[in-house]
Amino acid sequence: MAEVIVGGVRIAYRRRGSGAPLVLFHGAFEDSRIWSDELERLSPHVEVIAWDAPGCGESDDVPPAWSEADWADAASGFITSLNLESPAVAGFSLGSMLALLLARQHPAAVGGLVLVGAYAGWGGSLEGDALAQRIAAVRFTIDHPVEEWADDLLDSVYAPDAAPERRALARRLLDDWRPATTAALLSVMVQDLRPGLPRIGAPTVLVRGSADARSPRAASLEMRDLIPRARLVEIAGAGHDCSGPQLDAVLIAAAREASGS
Repeated sequence: MAEVIVGGVRIAYRRRGSGAPLVLFHGAFEDSRIWSDELERLSPHVEVIAWDAPGCGESDDVPPAWSEADWADAASGFITSLNLESPAVAGFSLGSMLALLLARQHPAAVGGLVLVGAYAGWGGSLEGDALAQRIAAVRFTIDHPVEEWADDLLDSVYAPDAAPERRALARRLLDDWRPATTAALLSVMVQDLRPGLPRIGAPTVLVRGSADARSPRAASLEMRDLIPRARLVEIAGAGHDCSGPQLDAVLIAAAREASGS
């Protein structure tokens, strides 16, 4: 692990490989360790940088009353601190929202986007009862032991035939998650980010598993239509987490396109 200080907040990260840079934003209830296989597989082809978002992993806690602008500033400052020039940025689930905030607030910081299991914020992707149920489920995690909700969460993220070792890693990461981070992130997750999507100029690839039980296909289609330079890639049989060779190919191509290589 290495670290940088951004706005007084220590942000830890993992960095492997060389060449076109690719910055990875993990999802909720995770940290950069979830990208361990990607770091191994992608580093012979591109330079891979996976952060621990503020409040996650080895990074500092989230400062009180952080706003969506603060999250965007932290992401932009992280990229600047590493002397990266408009790299490709890939975000999974929650990470897709943070990547969208970054692209909206700091467009020059992003050379390309890969949004995996993406949301235009929950408010822009879930409707009515589904939105209320998602908020209630996440609030439940703040006040209850991980053993009471871990299996239900993981069942919704991973397809039945997903690699058991990847699900096992995700389960271990749940033990290290900080409930205070969930509370700090809720104000970001419930946003409706759709109004800002037409202003995103970076080439964008939306990636979703065809068996994704958390992010609706309709939301991905709407995001594809609202972001000017977006396309959608669907991975047959994959769940919300759709790690594997097809996603690897998209990530490598995005990094090389953003760097002009």
